[in-house]
Amino acid sequence: MIFRRLKAHVEKENWFAVAIDFAIVVIGVFIGIQVANWNEARTDLAAGETLIKRLHEEVGTLLDIQTAEYDFHRPRVDDLTEVHSLLFGDAPDRDLTLYDCRLIGISHWLPSPTDDLPVLEEAIATGRLDLIKDSGVRTNLRGFILVRDRSRRAYEEAVNELYRLTSRHPEAIWYDREPMDENSSYIFPSRQNQSQAARLGGTGFRWVNRCNLEEMRASRVFLAEYVDNISRLNSYIERYEQMIKAMTGLDESLSAAMKEIDTERSFAA
Repeated sequence: MIFRRLKAHVEKENWFAVAIDFAIVVIGVFIGIQVANWNEARTDLAAGETLIKRLHEEVGTLLDIQTAEYDFHRPRVDDLTEVHSLLFGDAPDRDLTLYDCRLIGISHWLPSPTDDLPVLEEAIATGRLDLIKDSGVRTNLRGFILVRDRSRRAYEEAVNELYRLTSRHPEAIWYDREPMDENSSYIFPSRQNQSQAARLGGTGFRWVNRCNLEEMRASRVFLAEYVDNISRLNSYIERYEQMIKAMTGLDESLSAAMKEIDTERSFAA
């Protein structure tokens, strides 16, 4: 209708009316664009808040999982440090215990760390990571991604050539199958897992490592491969510490962002 009226004004050469109608059209288009932009901004703001909430939940869960994994593996490094004097000392003051032997037997064991954040992968894949406007969250997210990518590459390198000492040096360390009573433990004395031990060794039995300390001390190849395993285990633990530090910073920034969102909502209400 506005365009028919504009045409009529042109035909009558009523340029003042033409200017008014043109201004109405321009202003209407401008207002329409602004309303669309405002609605889009509101939608993006809500989506960003939802993304922060989901990240906060998943980062908290992953931080708990990583901390539990770290707490499980960290004693391996500490306890193996006590074994070094027996393997490399001039005169060992005792023989290897069953526990020591088990630690040496699994010195190559570096299970893949849990480090996935599904909501982060989804946001990256869909290009929605830019919805997060909080500078602290964005900074810590970048830090987390860098640390995780570096840790993943390092892990691939670490497990590329691990030495299974029981297979390579059966004269120094081997497996025995022995009866298991109610006081038996599987890997660590403080971690009872009777059902797992029974499944692995057969009902009422378990697999245990046996060691010959003299053979270990006499073999330079064994000692070199053991040290290589321990070096990889140490770096494996260090990567956990770096990941936990990065996630802790991210979790703190997400918590601060959540508080700010809650504050803004309370004022709006």
